[in-house]
Amino acid sequence: MAYTADLAAGPVPSAPPTFRFPTPATIAEWRRQSRLSAVRRRAGRLVTLAGSALAASSLVLLSACAGTGTNNSGVGVVDAGESDDGGLHGTVPAKRTVKPALNLTDVNGAPFDLRARTKGKITLVFFGYTTCPDVCPTTMADLAAALSEVKPDVRSQIAVVFVTTDPDRDTGPVLTRWLGQFDSSFIGVRGTFDRIQADADALGVPLSRPEVQADGSVLVTHGSQVIAFSRDDRVRALYLAGTSVQDYIDDLPKLTAERSGEQPT
Repeated sequence: MAYTADLAAGPVPSAPPTFRFPTPATIAEWRRQSRLSAVRRRAGRLVTLAGSALAASSLVLLSACAGTGTNNSGVGVVDAGESDDGGLHGTVPAKRTVKPALNLTDVNGAPFDLRARTKGKITLVFFGYTTCPDVCPTTMADLAAALSEVKPDVRSQIAVVFVTTDPDRDTGPVLTRWLGQFDSSFIGVRGTFDRIQADADALGVPLSRPEVQADGSVLVTHGSQVIAFSRDDRVRALYLAGTSVQDYIDDLPKLTAERSGEQPT
């Protein structure tokens, strides 16, 4: 299966728009519109990730988003087959990449070491940006909804880290305000674009520098998978945009129940 959808870009806002927490109906409508647009545009370009560390996974997703506040999305999906997921809804990659330190900064400007900050926890990492009109807020909303439904002892063992792909606009205060509307425990991380791009590339997440279009809009193309790291600091599974809240609810207890490096039987 392969499909793409184009993005209708608009003018760049002079300041980050006020973000309102999306309702389940809004999220469902975003996904419905994305699917309908995809069907109409099947002849569009395909996105491939040849040679990346995680490209051996069964599904890879790339999102092209403009910070315009619109609800249109540009998504390309390439299906490379099924994998033995060990009972997880997420895709298990062929190579269990090591969790990087990142060595970026947190929202307060303090040095951030991913391995040290999330030691011993199941860690969910997502690369995105706050003015993304669709996949980024949808993914954060889904994770927040799932975490609110799992048992407290499961919730306490999970860390969610959001790495901005638009560091020039996503300042510390902007990240804090935006993430806080989903879950105040979500960790925002930023740094120079070159450093973020290098870290994303090492994890097999494609990321292009924000581009100003002819009409003045800004286009940011980034991988849209949530990367789940197990307690042994290696990639355990990938969750693509569109993963349901129930899938996360089902998988998070399984991930936290695993001993270090062990996959469920």
